[in-house]
Amino acid sequence: MSALLILALVGAAVAFPVDDDDKIVGGYTCRESSVPYQVSLNAGYHFCGGSLINDQWVVSAAHCYKYRIQVRLGEHNINVLEGNEQFVDSAKIIRHPNYNSWTLDNDIMLIKLASPVTLNARVASVPLPSSCAPAGTQCLISGWGNTLSNGGDSGGPV
Repeated sequence: MSALLILALVGAAVAFPVDDDDKIVGGYTCRESSVPYQVSLNAGYHFCGGSLINDQWVVSAAHCYKYRIQVRLGEHNINVLEGNEQFVDSAKIIRHPNYNSWTLDNDIMLIKLASPVTLNARVASVPLPSSCAPAGTQCLISGWGNTLSNGGDSGGPV
């Protein structure tokens, strides 16, 4: 009986992964260069994403704050050095002054790059709308993460 109970608990642990916050479940791997504003925040490893808003500024979430951040642009597969990436260190990191790490209120930060990036087909600023989108408008959300709830990940942006 106890062996059956242990087997059931192990099966349940495998069936329900603990790390559930890095997923865009139901997402798909994007075409290369289709989200040229998507950046990878790196501190020796990829830890968060962000969006390039002009050639020297990135917007991200304040919960992604680290003292030093390297911004990687032009990435498609963050697990492979593809040769077209630009790596730029942060010069200044500004978290919203009212950011609350407990409630995640005002969870936004700006990252000023140490030098302007070269804009091209793989690196571009996010196109901003001139007005509010009407209710029901479909949106694109991009980032790196697992596309399947069981942990499947292509390594590319979704």
